[in-house]
Amino acid sequence: MQKSRINTEKRILDAVEALLLSRGFPDVGINAISREAGCDKVLIYRYFGGLDGLLERFAQEKDLWWTLDEIIQENMDEISQFSLPQFLDLLLRRHIKAVQQRPLTQEIMAWEMSDSNPLTTALNKIRTEQGMLLVKKVRLHFSQPNIDIGGILGIFGAAINYLLIRTRHSHSEYKKEEWWRLEQTISSLLTCQTAKP
Repeated sequence: MQKSRINTEKRILDAVEALLLSRGFPDVGINAISREAGCDKVLIYRYFGGLDGLLERFAQEKDLWWTLDEIIQENMDEISQFSLPQFLDLLLRRHIKAVQQRPLTQEIMAWEMSDSNPLTTALNKIRTEQGMLLVKKVRLHFSQPNIDIGGILGIFGAAINYLLIRTRHSHSEYKKEEWWRLEQTISSLLTCQTAKP
């Protein structure tokens, strides 16, 4: 009996992921999930307490955001070889790569633009926590009190996240040009902004 429940719960959780990746967030509802999982929707209420409980559990079990080790891979000596603009540019490029490798996260971020639920709330929480840890670690290595490192990473991170959401289903040459332009602009503005006394 317990094994049967575990298998059914897994099918339901897998169904949420499958729907998000194949049809997007508008189709993630109790009826669609039960059809995708091949189970009675009553089981979603029984095992998870409904859609909110299911999304909350789903958020707990998925790798929704990057870790600090993914973004900062250098040791202290290696970090000292970078200027602040170079290092921030590197971190932002790694942020792009980390989120590009998480198509599920991109769908949740798109959902977050129009709705708030336990899944979007969980993503927002972990994103905020990891962002604060990142800023704290960068400040340990670069003592420049007149430069708002958190603000810089926040603004450029928001631009990156928007483009990730907007181009997540695009495979055009224009998409490559958009990313090239954004990355060049970030590099240029970082040099200007962080060079100020």
